[in-house]
Amino acid sequence: MATLAFSGHKMQQQKIDKISLDLISKTLYQGKSVSLKSEVYYKSVGGTMVTYFTSPQEKIVITNGNGEYKDYDFKNNAVTLMQGVDLSSKNSLFYSFFSGSLSDMGLKGLGYRLSDTRIEQKMVITTWVPQGESTVKTKRAEIVHENYLPIYMAFYDMNNQPMHKSFYSNFQQVGTIKMPFTITEFEYLSAKDSIITKRTYSNLKTNAQVDDSYLNYKIPANAKVIRPLEQNLNTK
Repeated sequence: MATLAFSGHKMQQQKIDKISLDLISKTLYQGKSVSLKSEVYYKSVGGTMVTYFTSPQEKIVITNGNGEYKDYDFKNNAVTLMQGVDLSSKNSLFYSFFSGSLSDMGLKGLGYRLSDTRIEQKMVITTWVPQGESTVKTKRAEIVHENYLPIYMAFYDMNNQPMHKSFYSNFQQVGTIKMPFTITEFEYLSAKDSIITKRTYSNLKTNAQVDDSYLNYKIPANAKVIRPLEQNLNTK
């Protein structure tokens, strides 16, 4: 069985403590296109991840490695609070790359285990399956690596039909690692219906160049607190 030697690709020289990027997300569904503009901030200590949306709605989303999630709406001064392993910043692109978790892309933390590894046309393809009494509602996941970098990831339902596919491209140097600055995602609603989202990152800043304003942002104490019904039930 082939193995992945990623250790030599971890950051060893310039340590990246924090990063910020501009992000444009374009989503296409049933012939209609929606664009979102935001600024993304990530701090490795604690896994704090902040997304400040500037268009079409001004809001800020804050999460961390523990899965504590806050979504603050500036206009209505309201904050939605949630918590869960699926909301953790450990599931983010930034955590996977800065923690050196490129081999599993966060799947281990979601309850998956490696079940198969094969090589096709110089690409390493790994298959992952839910383990134990996992709450994951998928049959398997698949990751494709080329030159030690993930270029494709997919999830399949219990009927072995694709649920979600991600393609990673436009890799650029960040410190001593390479990150994809373009991600194209396909979310399959049915065999003939899907949502396509393209995320394009730009304006890279690291460490001292990063403005800490949003990383340290404090939601107003008088903000109206909203807790989704399922979250309320889970805490009772």
